[in-house]
Amino acid sequence: MKNALPVALMSLGGLYVSQSVLGGFMWTALPAYLRSQGMALDHLGFLSLLVLPWALKMLWSPQVERWRRPAPGITRTRGVILIGWAATVLTGIGLIWAETAPFAILLAGLMLIATATATVDIACDGHAVEAFAPKDYGWANAMQVGGAYAGAALGGGLVLVALGRWGWGPGMMTMLALMLLCSMPFVLLRQPQPLGPPAAAGPSLRAALARPTTLQGLAVTALYVSAMKSSTGYFGPFLVDSGFSLTNIGIFGATGAMITGLAGAMLGGLIVSALGAPLVLLAALGAQAVVLIYCMIAASGASGLVPGLPWMVQIVSPAFMAVGFVALYARFMAWSDPAQAGVDFTIFQCADALISMAFGVLAGQIISWLGYPAQFGLSLALSALCFARLRALLPAPVQASP
Repeated sequence: MKNALPVALMSLGGLYVSQSVLGGFMWTALPAYLRSQGMALDHLGFLSLLVLPWALKMLWSPQVERWRRPAPGITRTRGVILIGWAATVLTGIGLIWAETAPFAILLAGLMLIATATATVDIACDGHAVEAFAPKDYGWANAMQVGGAYAGAALGGGLVLVALGRWGWGPGMMTMLALMLLCSMPFVLLRQPQPLGPPAAAGPSLRAALARPTTLQGLAVTALYVSAMKSSTGYFGPFLVDSGFSLTNIGIFGATGAMITGLAGAMLGGLIVSALGAPLVLLAALGAQAVVLIYCMIAASGASGLVPGLPWMVQIVSPAFMAVGFVALYARFMAWSDPAQAGVDFTIFQCADALISMAFGVLAGQIISWLGYPAQFGLSLALSALCFARLRALLPAPVQASP
């Protein structure tokens, strides 16, 4: 089929949009909404525990991959997706009545949804690596990162607007509807089959961790994610505490972040091909440091900078982060063995999620005790440290594939 590759890429992008709607809801819309309802900042920090399924999903990724690809020629990617979405929708409907329940019940329900979607993500990532030729990894990665930013913008922007205008129940229904709608093309359209057989001995964490490229990739991931994400989860509450309404925050998130995130993802693929992954990673890290400096000064009392905060944290920051994560995730694909792609790619994502969770919990406590300037200042110092270390850990082999 002449249009098979574009159709496969677009439906893959839709699947990642669907996955990331939940992420945008959890990391942007939900903290801002709960803060507007009076929840304390130290409590908001515990929302970062919802990253736990993404941080631990590598533990059950071999079992998922063994069921998804039991033998050459047999794939059950759609089955994993449909089971996961069923669990997500049923739990989400139950959470509509959980707004007035104790915070622990809300957190437990969201944890169940996070576990279901993290399991679906194993299948999605495995399909992305195994079903596309290496020459198409750049486009597949652009769909992955671009879809992630579009979904995060919808979940953190459009859903936040629904929460602000109509309340908890309609906001939850909006999120679930977006997730199902965006995943439909992948479920309904014909998808490419894996280009090679599954691992002869079965998927294995031990085999993945025995490869030197995996260890190098984990070191790069740990440094980069700690620098880029140490404060981003609190940009939403920071805007709320700076006097911006949920509607204004949501509109910026849904329009600005979607446009700049998608543009950054598409542009990132081109820049990585031209300049190589190391330079792109370092440049994006430096650009994010500029955003942190702006936020730190604004939080310290520079009222003249406050009107520009939505532009910096919801438009400028997502653009640079998209460019950087295109480079990082392209390397995830190159570091993964297509014979057990769902396991290998998941290991890198777990490292990303575990670091994000740890810094999310820590940042909530720092802000609660010392304020926003201290947190942004610490993030800035961490960025400088990571910049220096990354230069030593990004040799020529981490260059992007042509």
